[in-house]
Amino acid sequence: MEAKKIEETYGRVSKALGWAADKQVSLAVTMMYLSRGREFDADAHHEVSQLIKKKEGFTSPLRAHLHHIVAAYLVLGDDPAEVGLAKLNANQQALNNSKFWKSAYTYLAGLMMESPEQAERSRELYNAMKTYHPFLTSSEDIPYVALLSNREGEVRERAETMNRYYKELRAQGFSAGNHLQWLSQVMTFDSSAFQPEVAGRVVAIRNFLKAENIKVRGEHYPLLGFLAVANADGAALAAVVKTARALEASKLFRWYGVWVLPSAVQLTMAESVELRESEAAVFSASVEMLMQAQQAAMMLGMSAVIASSNNSGS
Repeated sequence: MEAKKIEETYGRVSKALGWAADKQVSLAVTMMYLSRGREFDADAHHEVSQLIKKKEGFTSPLRAHLHHIVAAYLVLGDDPAEVGLAKLNANQQALNNSKFWKSAYTYLAGLMMESPEQAERSRELYNAMKTYHPFLTSSEDIPYVALLSNREGEVRERAETMNRYYKELRAQGFSAGNHLQWLSQVMTFDSSAFQPEVAGRVVAIRNFLKAENIKVRGEHYPLLGFLAVANADGAALAAVVKTARALEASKLFRWYGVWVLPSAVQLTMAESVELRESEAAVFSASVEMLMQAQQAAMMLGMSAVIASSNNSGS
């Protein structure tokens, strides 16, 4: 996909969302539409945005920085927007009932869930993860555990496998912290059992990107897992690099360099027939949802930092 197409779509999205919307939110919404092969529909987006405002209270996270991301999900979803919003709220309430504190992350997790029944298993996986990483495991992990809770495999084994991947990659020079934990979670998407070859693929992908002078930040760690899960081969990785370089050269991404690699991966996955058809059930909607959850989580973290900075200044 040409950078010009992204810039044009971003311009329409940014105009429709208005001056109050963070430009990075506009970029995330842009990528959601383009990665689905859909044209941005300003009227449909506005209609769903108004629906959310009508149905949700003023303190709801859906009225804040998640607003337009959720609106885009509902526009792109298979259900009518009102039905999709009701399902999201049911999933979110189930997470609350399972002792997850209501937050933007529980709403994001609700988007990952197929039904409210996943909430209890999400709590089990979250608790199991905390036995290995009590200080790292936090609300930011909830979207991941919600999606992984619907995968086959025993909860305790999956948590143990995450810990093994974390230690394995730490020994390979990956930085400790939340981003590495998210990567270790993504790596269990295919199987709750430890698979040495998955760890090997992640290391090889990182090394390949670095050799091509593509900056891999901590925030990008989960992307390596997405590519490993999708069994991205040399041709796919070369396409990621080519797309990343094209994005780096565009005016838009000069301001948002952190989004170059996520956007390149999303577009490559969306456009690659081989990746789309490899383990279609694994690759398709679920992996894309994980990627978008990661983008949204990154923005939530940035918003929290900005809010904290503003509060300190005042």
